[in-house]
Amino acid sequence: MSSVFSSFTDRLRGAVKAWPDQGFLGVIVRRFGVFLAVGALTLSGFGWMARPASSAPGPQEVITRTVRPGDNVWSYAASITPQGEDVAKNVDRIMQINNMSSPNLRVGDRILIPGDD
Repeated sequence: MSSVFSSFTDRLRGAVKAWPDQGFLGVIVRRFGVFLAVGALTLSGFGWMARPASSAPGPQEVITRTVRPGDNVWSYAASITPQGEDVAKNVDRIMQINNMSSPNLRVGDRILIPGDD
Protein backbone atom coordinates (compact mmCIF):
# COMPACT_ATOMS: atom_id res chain seq x y z
CA MET A 1 0.00 0.00 0.00
CA SER A 2 2.79 2.42 0.78
CA SER A 3 4.08 2.11 -2.79
CA VAL A 4 0.70 3.34 -4.06
CA PHE A 5 0.92 6.38 -1.80
CA SER A 6 4.54 7.13 -2.66
CA SER A 7 3.81 6.81 -6.38
CA PHE A 8 0.81 9.13 -6.03
CA THR A 9 2.73 11.71 -3.99
CA ASP A 10 5.67 11.58 -6.43
CA ARG A 11 3.34 12.31 -9.34
CA LEU A 12 1.64 15.07 -7.37
CA ARG A 13 5.00 16.71 -6.56
CA GLY A 14 6.02 16.48 -10.21
CA ALA A 15 2.77 18.08 -11.34
CA VAL A 16 3.14 20.90 -8.82
CA LYS A 17 6.74 21.59 -9.89
CA ALA A 18 5.76 21.52 -13.58
CA TRP A 19 2.94 24.01 -13.04
CA PRO A 20 4.09 27.39 -14.23
CA ASP A 21 4.05 30.10 -11.62
CA GLN A 22 1.14 32.30 -12.57
CA GLY A 23 0.94 34.40 -9.44
CA PHE A 24 -2.18 34.32 -7.35
CA LEU A 25 -4.06 31.95 -9.70
CA GLY A 26 -1.19 29.45 -9.62
CA VAL A 27 -1.18 29.44 -5.81
CA ILE A 28 -4.95 28.86 -5.71
CA VAL A 29 -4.77 26.02 -8.24
CA ARG A 30 -1.89 24.34 -6.36
CA ARG A 31 -3.68 24.60 -3.02
CA PHE A 32 -6.86 23.20 -4.53
CA GLY A 33 -4.86 20.29 -5.98
CA VAL A 34 -3.30 19.55 -2.60
CA PHE A 35 -6.75 19.74 -0.97
CA LEU A 36 -8.14 17.21 -3.47
CA ALA A 37 -5.17 14.89 -3.02
CA VAL A 38 -5.39 14.94 0.77
CA GLY A 39 -9.15 14.39 0.58
CA ALA A 40 -8.75 11.43 -1.76
CA LEU A 41 -6.10 9.84 0.44
CA THR A 42 -8.22 10.38 3.55
CA LEU A 43 -11.32 8.84 1.99
CA SER A 44 -9.39 5.88 0.65
CA GLY A 45 -7.95 5.32 4.13
CA PHE A 46 -11.45 5.13 5.58
CA GLY A 47 -12.30 2.49 2.99
CA TRP A 48 -9.41 0.33 4.14
CA MET A 49 -10.49 0.62 7.75
CA ALA A 50 -14.08 -0.46 7.06
CA ARG A 51 -15.13 -3.72 8.60
CA PRO A 52 -18.21 -5.77 7.81
CA ALA A 53 -20.99 -5.54 10.35
CA SER A 54 -21.14 -8.44 12.74
CA SER A 55 -24.28 -9.77 14.28
CA ALA A 56 -25.47 -12.69 16.33
CA PRO A 57 -24.56 -16.03 14.76
CA GLY A 58 -28.20 -16.90 14.10
CA PRO A 59 -31.76 -16.54 15.33
CA GLN A 60 -32.10 -16.07 19.03
CA GLU A 61 -34.98 -17.37 21.10
CA VAL A 62 -36.68 -14.61 23.06
CA ILE A 63 -39.55 -14.31 25.53
CA THR A 64 -41.86 -11.29 25.47
CA ARG A 65 -42.78 -9.72 28.81
CA THR A 66 -45.03 -6.78 29.67
CA VAL A 67 -43.36 -4.43 32.14
CA ARG A 68 -45.16 -4.27 35.49
CA PRO A 69 -44.66 -1.82 38.37
CA GLY A 70 -41.30 -2.44 40.06
CA ASP A 71 -39.80 -4.29 37.08
CA ASN A 72 -36.43 -3.14 35.74
CA VAL A 73 -33.85 -4.40 33.29
CA TRP A 74 -31.63 -5.67 36.11
CA SER A 75 -34.43 -7.85 37.54
CA TYR A 76 -35.12 -9.35 34.11
CA ALA A 77 -31.40 -9.98 33.58
CA ALA A 78 -31.03 -11.53 37.03
CA SER A 79 -33.90 -13.93 36.27
CA ILE A 80 -32.05 -15.42 33.28
CA THR A 81 -28.50 -15.31 34.65
CA PRO A 82 -27.15 -18.60 36.04
CA GLN A 83 -25.87 -18.59 39.61
CA GLY A 84 -22.35 -17.12 39.85
CA GLU A 85 -22.36 -15.43 36.43
CA ASP A 86 -22.30 -11.71 35.66
CA VAL A 87 -25.81 -10.20 35.53
CA ALA A 88 -24.44 -7.07 33.78
CA LYS A 89 -23.74 -9.10 30.62
CA ASN A 90 -27.41 -10.02 30.37
CA VAL A 91 -28.42 -6.42 31.07
CA ASP A 92 -26.36 -5.48 28.00
CA ARG A 93 -27.95 -8.30 25.96
CA ILE A 94 -31.47 -7.22 26.90
CA MET A 95 -30.71 -3.62 26.04
CA GLN A 96 -29.18 -4.66 22.70
CA ILE A 97 -32.08 -6.95 21.72
CA ASN A 98 -34.58 -4.18 22.53
CA ASN A 99 -32.51 -1.39 20.90
CA MET A 100 -32.47 0.50 24.19
CA SER A 101 -30.12 3.41 24.79
CA SER A 102 -31.13 3.58 28.46
CA PRO A 103 -32.18 0.85 30.93
CA ASN A 104 -35.30 2.80 31.90
CA LEU A 105 -38.61 0.98 31.46
CA ARG A 106 -42.21 2.18 31.58
CA VAL A 107 -45.09 0.16 32.96
CA GLY A 108 -46.98 -1.43 30.06
CA ASP A 109 -43.99 -1.57 27.69
CA ARG A 110 -43.30 -4.91 26.04
CA ILE A 111 -39.73 -6.13 26.34
CA LEU A 112 -37.88 -9.04 24.77
CA ILE A 113 -35.88 -11.27 27.13
CA PRO A 114 -33.31 -13.72 25.70
CA GLY A 115 -34.29 -17.37 26.11
CA ASP A 116 -31.94 -20.18 27.05
CA ASP A 117 -28.87 -20.44 24.81
